[in-house]
Amino acid sequence: MNEIAVTAVGADRPGIVAALTEALLGLGGNLEDCRAALLRGSFAVALLVTVPDGVPAERVDAALRPVAERLGLGLWTGPASPPDDASAWGPRCVISVYGVDHPGIVHAVTAALAHTGANIVDLSARAAGRPPIYALAIEVDLPAGATPEAMAAALRPVADRNRVELSVTPVADEVM
Repeated sequence: MNEIAVTAVGADRPGIVAALTEALLGLGGNLEDCRAALLRGSFAVALLVTVPDGVPAERVDAALRPVAERLGLGLWTGPASPPDDASAWGPRCVISVYGVDHPGIVHAVTAALAHTGANIVDLSARAAGRPPIYALAIEVDLPAGATPEAMAAALRPVADRNRVELSVTPVADEVM
């Protein structure tokens, strides 16, 4: 089986995922993993699909392109990257950040994470309320040998400079 990554972004409307997966099913594709989000009026989806051997990314793109055009979506398809060796990483953690909204919070935290070698697995952020409070949740794989406590200490100066509360919480084994 070939693993293909697909992203689609555009104005939200009912039926986007149904239309994309119908085209993939026509190729014998199986949806292995999916992340989707509504960002105000825009919808974004990232899919990891397995297709039978002999079905290259170009053929997947050709099957999805008419669907994307009909729905007004930007589309990207390509071979999926091989998965990381889980033993190369330390524990998985969630970095939670809360504070009064201002420019630069996401950049400051993610730049510090990049500097430590942590790998972002999932990120969700939004501002809500008056005054707007910014809530940022980042799931990360820590570098091998790193601890949640050491990561919290490394991020403390970033939190102080940005006047936000920050916590680092280990994640138990993933269960959906």
